[in-house]
Amino acid sequence: MKKFLDNLENYIMAGGLFVMTFITVINVISRKFLGLSMSFLEEITTSMFILISLLGAAMAAKRGSNLGLSIFTDLIPEKYQKFVSLISWVAATFFSYYLVRFGLEMVKSEIKMGITTPSLGWPEWWFGMFLPIGGLFIFIRFTQFTVNMFRQKKEEE
Repeated sequence: MKKFLDNLENYIMAGGLFVMTFITVINVISRKFLGLSMSFLEEITTSMFILISLLGAAMAAKRGSNLGLSIFTDLIPEKYQKFVSLISWVAATFFSYYLVRFGLEMVKSEIKMGITTPSLGWPEWWFGMFLPIGGLFIFIRFTQFTVNMFRQKKEEE
């Protein structure tokens, strides 16, 4: 179960990319051979792209891939690098907080106003939930990376 949770965003992103690719191929074939453009499929593709982008940021945070410019962090003495990761975690926490907070406010207003997607007529909040979900994943993965970095530094000392 731990392995599944550690790779949850990978599974969601793989499913999302599969759906996006399938929908895009169907739309291209439909345009080429039938002369029909299915614009309603673009709503799903665009929404999936947002989710995948946010989960990709979370996955990069888990790996420590987007915690800053290494040219600056490499210049800092090794004993202070954990503080740089702490500063990055604080910045990511603020970003995640606002992403979740304003994402949930957006979802509440979409539910309250009954907003639906233009082509499909689906509730807009279904896709709006991708923002707070992505923000939550980003926070969790940045926290996970920072805790692991402090543990690693403590073991080295």
